[in-house]
Amino acid sequence: MYELITLGWELTVCNALHPEGTPIRKILTRDDSFGHLLYDHLGKYMPMERITRVIEIGGGYGYLMKDLLERNVKLEPCMLDLSPFLLQKQKGTLRGYNVSYREGDFLETDPADITGFDLAVVNENLGDLPTLVNMNEDLLRSSSDITDPILRSALHFFERYDLERPGGVFNLNIGALQALEKLCAAGIPYIYVGEHSCEASVPEALRSFIRIGSTGNPEGIALKGHYEYTIKFSYLEAVARAFRYRVFRGPFADFIAFDLTDELRNILLNHDSTSDEAEMVCQFIEDLYKYEYMVIIKDA
Repeated sequence: MYELITLGWELTVCNALHPEGTPIRKILTRDDSFGHLLYDHLGKYMPMERITRVIEIGGGYGYLMKDLLERNVKLEPCMLDLSPFLLQKQKGTLRGYNVSYREGDFLETDPADITGFDLAVVNENLGDLPTLVNMNEDLLRSSSDITDPILRSALHFFERYDLERPGGVFNLNIGALQALEKLCAAGIPYIYVGEHSCEASVPEALRSFIRIGSTGNPEGIALKGHYEYTIKFSYLEAVARAFRYRVFRGPFADFIAFDLTDELRNILLNHDSTSDEAEMVCQFIEDLYKYEYMVIIKDA
């Protein structure tokens, strides 16, 4: 019997919008699920009606893919997940649809196994991939001086993609970089990624209501049984552009709009925690700007 020890239990932005009638949906301009809202947003950048083969890497409980299938039943998804527990959950959520399932670590997946897909989806799980922590800028020497394979891998990204070199001590989302490099090298024409960002910002007009801090350096978030790290999206963007992809990037708030009513203004201004609902709303609104997405499109 499978047991979920670490991944999958956290309340993601996608899961927060999953149940109909949730208090979160009351504040939205359009009362709908994460996947429906995302599908319509992706349609601004790619021909969703012509996309068939989709691979989702780390599909959680399957809620996002179910939403996409409700929008387009012609999709033929492949769910690739490290967790047998979550694969079983996905099979239950996606019962009745034409879906295939693979258990495995994406970073160890043969690149040949991901060619031929029209769209790759990696939502709210890049931060779970390996991150190198407390790196020192002195380690970024010429590759000829480095024998450690992990450090050589890190230096590869700085040299191959001309990443801006940080000063002092820093963290590096090595797993996220490896994952996106693999997707781009496979030539998948459309890629969507979304995750908690270390470069997030709030529009000036909303800064008195929504206060978030971004250091530009991936930060650890303590969760049940593991740490995840915020993502330095500018590094991912550099990798995608090097493979001749166009990149469109922004906060989740771009496709999850909310009504800034007087009641919501009051909750945000006071960080009202007098009720569980108010506290949940504050956290959700902050997450709409803490989380970034990238739509990555292969140039013809």
